[in-house]
Amino acid sequence: MRRVLVRERALLMQDVTPFRDQGCKYCREFWISHSDQPKLIGVSLEYQCHLYRCGMCQSWWEYGLNHPHVIDRELADAIAADIVQSSS
Repeated sequence: MRRVLVRERALLMQDVTPFRDQGCKYCREFWISHSDQPKLIGVSLEYQCHLYRCGMCQSWWEYGLNHPHVIDRELADAIAADIVQSSS
């Protein structure tokens, strides 16, 4: 239940902040060009998303079934706890 509430809050947050105002120019550029930020942290099967972190502005990004968007630390921590570790 808590995860559902955290997820709903994140969806509400993304509606409030336009993409151009999320993160920094380096991590926004990643989604539309060839920036090296943000870096992939891992994949969460429960949240069905990829978790990214920008090394420049320290923002957390979630890229799931919709479009990439900045999330708060609380949701990033919840997603990170469910990350599937790669074998490589």
